[in-house]
Amino acid sequence: MRENKKVVVAITQAKSEPWETIWREGQLPTWVNRYRNEFRIVNTSGIPMGKSWTFFDQMHERNRYKNQLGKWQGRADHIFVPWLRRNIPTWKSLRAEESGIEEIQIQTNSSYIFAGRRLLGVIKWFVEQTQEPFLFVTTTSSFLNLRILEEKIEKYDSNSLVYSGHLLGDDSRKFVSGAGQLLSRSTAEVILENFRAYPHRMLNDVALSELLYSKGIVPEHIPWSWLRSEEEARLFEFKNSANIFHYRVKTKDYPRSDHRIMQIIHSRLLSLSERKLISY
Repeated sequence: MRENKKVVVAITQAKSEPWETIWREGQLPTWVNRYRNEFRIVNTSGIPMGKSWTFFDQMHERNRYKNQLGKWQGRADHIFVPWLRRNIPTWKSLRAEESGIEEIQIQTNSSYIFAGRRLLGVIKWFVEQTQEPFLFVTTTSSFLNLRILEEKIEKYDSNSLVYSGHLLGDDSRKFVSGAGQLLSRSTAEVILENFRAYPHRMLNDVALSELLYSKGIVPEHIPWSWLRSEEEARLFEFKNSANIFHYRVKTKDYPRSDHRIMQIIHSRLLSLSERKLISY
């Protein structure tokens, strides 16, 4: 019986490497396993890709941080936009025999190109299939302390238009990072009512903010901590950051080492929690 009835945590995952390893060896045995019986945690993905799409995504991931190549790659992505805005995809439940965690497959391609459609599909599933007043959408490269998230949610009116998370962008037009977006049910309903205004030509977190800005919904900042290496995770002062619930662990390594950073965070938070120095 789950104790928390206020928030659904949806992890958006690509069913390809390096994200499969990060999920299986990072999230699943650490914070997901710790909270699985208290919170509704779902793993969401798209339809598995074939070899060509998998190669396409892996090349995109390798090139995205290269200035010129990454820029032209982003421009080429725009040719897919007409395919993306036609509707909101449906979903189906998958049998989670290996992980034991609820798994939802959004009925659209799992390539990064379709990230906006998958996000809209997750929001539609939340509105139509759950009762909790809040949804926290996160990614495979995130470590969550749900005890702290639970405390932060307490300050919100369940019926208010909540759009919160770590803010990025310039001062005039900030947006909530797609690594962790807190939405109230009321905000989710606004998104679904206006899904055709979702600008798929943009990255999905920027696109969501543009849609919500147009409806007068302004983002609120909830800071994260980004630990970019195993060394940073070993040295981080968790006791001095007791109000942080979201640890971003996305690395630029190839192959990625996100899962090892999660293992370090989990071990350290467990130790601090056992000594009653932090809530975890």
